[in-house]
Amino acid sequence: MAQPPDWQQRLDDPAEPLYTLAVVSDLLGVDPQTVRRMDIPQLAPPARPSGNQRRYSRNDVTLLAHAFRFSDEGLTMGAIARVLALELEVARLRDL
Repeated sequence: MAQPPDWQQRLDDPAEPLYTLAVVSDLLGVDPQTVRRMDIPQLAPPARPSGNQRRYSRNDVTLLAHAFRFSDEGLTMGAIARVLALELEVARLRDL
């Protein structure tokens, strides 16, 4: 069977940074500045492939949506970052 073209593989890859800040803010229904403030560098720093413009992957969008749910529940940015880091660590340990 033929291998899909590189561009198709990139589109299918959930870790490929394809979405601009404007697209992500539209998808999540929040202001772009709110998305900027929610960037949690330790967990999912947005890629900046060219022109120093933020780009987000589908994985990043999922993580941001999860973080916004915590924010809606009243958690601080520090608490959100800690909870997400612990969730990622639990997932990593389960995969061992």
